[in-house]
Amino acid sequence: MILLIVSLVLFMEALDTTVINTAIPAIAHSLDVNPIDLKIALISYLLSLAIFIPISGWTADKFGIKRIFIGAIFIFSMSSFWCGFANNLLELVIARALQGFGGALALPVGRLIILRTFARYDMITAMSRVAIIASLGTMLGPVFGGFITHYFSWRWIFWINIPVGLLAILLAYYWVVNVPPKKVNPLDKLGFILFGGSLAGFTFGLSAFSESTLATSFSIYIIGNALLLLVGYIWHSRHSPYPVVKTELLRIRTFRISVLGNLFSRLGFGGVPFLVPLLLQIGLHYPPQVSGMLLAPIALGMILVRPFSLKLLRFFGYKKLLILNTLLLGASINLFYFVNVDTSLFVICILTFVFGFLISLQYGGMNSLGYTSIGVDDLSPATSVISTLQQLAQSFGVAISAFFLRYFSVGQSVSDLVTPVFHSTFLVMGTLTLLSAVIFMWLKREDGGEMIAVH
Repeated sequence: MILLIVSLVLFMEALDTTVINTAIPAIAHSLDVNPIDLKIALISYLLSLAIFIPISGWTADKFGIKRIFIGAIFIFSMSSFWCGFANNLLELVIARALQGFGGALALPVGRLIILRTFARYDMITAMSRVAIIASLGTMLGPVFGGFITHYFSWRWIFWINIPVGLLAILLAYYWVVNVPPKKVNPLDKLGFILFGGSLAGFTFGLSAFSESTLATSFSIYIIGNALLLLVGYIWHSRHSPYPVVKTELLRIRTFRISVLGNLFSRLGFGGVPFLVPLLLQIGLHYPPQVSGMLLAPIALGMILVRPFSLKLLRFFGYKKLLILNTLLLGASINLFYFVNVDTSLFVICILTFVFGFLISLQYGGMNSLGYTSIGVDDLSPATSVISTLQQLAQSFGVAISAFFLRYFSVGQSVSDLVTPVFHSTFLVMGTLTLLSAVIFMWLKREDGGEMIAVH
């Protein structure tokens, strides 16, 4: 039942993350904004996740896991309700940020429960089972988004979360063990401000590069200040007895490679779910429901690879698999360069399926690698670091892809983006993914052996 409850929360989050992608053109038209500018609604959600995930473990310990878990699901569900009533971009951005706050508390706590329940050698299997349910949300999101947007209204894409949220709350109330709050170390408030401020600055600065109304010097200024805040946090964390993010874990080689791999590879493929619906609807003029159906194979690929991921890891080992898969993933993104109005729907489905298959292998390898040398006492801070970097890199990927869309579309209306603009952007994103394979070359052949050993 615990696995089911955590799966429902992941399903709801995955559904919410993907359902908006196919509705971007419709929302942009309804709110009278540029489709590329809607990236801020995607980024505000991911950024809110990244900022508040580091304090999720501390919050759960201080106020009780069950209370925080249920409260977070309630916040996520109610903010979804608000998203559907948004009348302008600012209101949608604020509601999405509140959603991110709820997700930032619910997702890591659910993942931490699994980490503390299963033995290390069973962790990949347990996470794969939960991830299959989450992948259903990823698969159904574009389909629901396209269908609802075409036949009803884009506002309903947010309201479909509410029944799932209420069911998760009901099950959690009866089945999650009520662990009482415990004494915790003082919250590192200064560290939280420095670290959160640096994340916000980096994300907003990268996002601002693709804004036609903002000067490039302004973006550079914001990123420069974010870098100063990050340096300040690193210095502060080394002198703080209870840092909000335990940066000393980066001294562990496999953990460091996992974090860097997550960061740099997601810079390339993190923006693909944002780019593909725009290509299909604006570049190729497909209706939303067709666009949604063409995105569904991504999640189908993610689901089908799950039963084989552990076997593939055992056969290749972490080093070979991650290097090979990263190269194949980059190549699969580059193949979108050849998609045009003459490309058959079947070929597009094959491309999205292959991308989903490879990205699922990438997630499984990179994420589980981070826990190979982590002790039981460091599971919570390690989860916070990995989860934070995942969401941050995902928002960076969206921001970078939006920047290159703007860069390659200079001199033309964004609402009339032509396919060569998307082709050039996909080529850049695929190349960034290919280059990130260098990071996994630092691994040793035996790294991660305890995670994939046969028991």
